[in-house]
Amino acid sequence: MTILQTSLPGLHAFVLSVDLGSFTAAARALGTTPSAVSKSVAKLEQALGVRLLQRTTRALYPTPEGRALHERGGSILSELDELEGRLTATHRPRGSLRVTAPLDLGRHWLVPRLSAFLALYPDIECDLGLTDRFVDLVDERIDVALRMGDVGDARLVRKRLGLTGAILCAAPRYLKKYGSPASPAALADHNCLAYARAGRRLIWGFAGPKGTVEVSPQGTLASDNNDALIAATLEGIGITRIPSFMAHAHVKAGRLRRVLANETSPGLAAYAVYPEQRHLSPRARVFLDFVAIEFERAPP
Repeated sequence: MTILQTSLPGLHAFVLSVDLGSFTAAARALGTTPSAVSKSVAKLEQALGVRLLQRTTRALYPTPEGRALHERGGSILSELDELEGRLTATHRPRGSLRVTAPLDLGRHWLVPRLSAFLALYPDIECDLGLTDRFVDLVDERIDVALRMGDVGDARLVRKRLGLTGAILCAAPRYLKKYGSPASPAALADHNCLAYARAGRRLIWGFAGPKGTVEVSPQGTLASDNNDALIAATLEGIGITRIPSFMAHAHVKAGRLRRVLANETSPGLAAYAVYPEQRHLSPRARVFLDFVAIEFERAPP
């Protein structure tokens, strides 16, 4: 029997410490103390005869040997977790499900539906991360991610959920002062507040009576955060294009008014993705099915 076969608790503590960035965070996840986690990792290092972590007062950094062990060890632990789930599963999926989603889609669309999912599957523990940063599903051991736009990663299996909706809107006081554009081309005469990704403003596409039109929005503000664009639009700064699920409440309350309402403005394609080399656990599979059904029933 190898050292690692007899040191699974230490391996688990080590992988979690790297994933979460500290012994303290790993201890919370394991339901133990930071001291116990530190001792478990130190025991593993002693058994292997190599240093796995560089410790500072603020953070942990894996050594080259530690990075190699983290990459393979994390995959082994995931496979063991999935195997246990298959062997012990009853009629209901169980265990930890790690999910990530963009801030806007997660907060405004996914989170309101999670209570229904968890009520259906009470033995699943969902660890949800909401962030607009790039998340490496393989390195961070994520089971399922929701993504907007091009997934752009050959290591991922993607399931297309559909197109999100988007609308153009502005505050009543802006429209009173500057008027409302009569066509997409007329947006060139307005201050357009655009969503930007990696420093590049996203194109506004329209499908109307005269065919498909694309507009490159130009204005005094671009942001990678739709809440910031909404806040600026509410101040009467300009016209913005935001996801329908974020705009409906403001339009209904009269705080914002639709612009070019006769022009359809499709949003980005939404996908559910998961690592290619990872077998889907029952809990990940039911989550994928649930999200697909909800997207078809009430697309964002």
